[in-house]
Amino acid sequence: MKLFVSIAFLAAAASSTALSAQAVESGYARGTLAVAALERGDWTRAEQLLTARDLDQQDPARLINLGRVYWATGREGEALSTWRRALASGRHFEVETLAGRVVSTETLAREILSAHDTQVRSAAR
Repeated sequence: MKLFVSIAFLAAAASSTALSAQAVESGYARGTLAVAALERGDWTRAEQLLTARDLDQQDPARLINLGRVYWATGREGEALSTWRRALASGRHFEVETLAGRVVSTETLAREILSAHDTQVRSAAR
């Protein structure tokens, strides 16, 4: 089963297009992916939305966006851990990023972690 939703994170950068937050959260209750807050750089609000107790805390789309919040707020270890949880999720589905790319949450989490590993290796040289 494919569920099309859109998330705010694209590998190493959050790049947006003309899509509105309202449009990109299809398949989710409005605001539960925190896309508008992420676009504004409102990390506090985004974290509140993504960690609300009544939401599925194992949802890989939410985990990817939550990792973005952690990364942007200097919590690299938490970001990496959260992206690893997204990758390890037992359920993955197709998402559409703000840049318009359709990709599975598994592939997206893998790409994010790979981009980080590449940056670490480059910095060590």
